[in-house]
Amino acid sequence: MGEGDRQDRKEATKLFVAAAVALVLLVLMGVAGFYYLTAAMGQADPFSDGLGLKSAALISFAVSFVAILVMAVASGGDAILGELPFTIAGFLIFFVIFWLMIAWIF
Repeated sequence: MGEGDRQDRKEATKLFVAAAVALVLLVLMGVAGFYYLTAAMGQADPFSDGLGLKSAALISFAVSFVAILVMAVASGGDAILGELPFTIAGFLIFFVIFWLMIAWIF
């Protein structure tokens, strides 16, 4: 086994561990979100006021942050400085859309 093969195996192992950690964190965030939603919806009246703009803004921030984080990781980050303005603009657009839709629907 050559030095190149060892280096490839080390890199593959690092990528596998990073993907496994990301998957575990994603599952934990999903479980925490499900717990939060079930606790919030427990004995709720379906005709109550619902979420306000403040609560919707908090949820929208989390959803937008996760969406942008997933897209940044998936893009590979080749030209991180060139992508930064588009990433920030995308985050703000996602935030506003999710914020208003969550406040309107829930």
